[in-house]
Amino acid sequence: MTSPKAFDCVEYKHAIQQRHIAETQGLKPLQKTLRRQQWLKDSDNPAAQLWREMGLKQEVAAVR
Repeated sequence: MTSPKAFDCVEYKHAIQQRHIAETQGLKPLQKTLRRQQWLKDSDNPAAQLWREMGLKQEVAAVR
């Protein structure tokens, strides 16, 4: 027997994707790219923070 899941990660992922589609509907590809870049630059989201950290590591490695 399996118990019902308290959290469905597939459903959660789908909901996030639908939200992103709704937020960017009608934007041109360049506008979507610029919006994503701005989010990566300014967001406190852990994914955006990781993205910035990885960028800094690449810059340091390029200098060496």
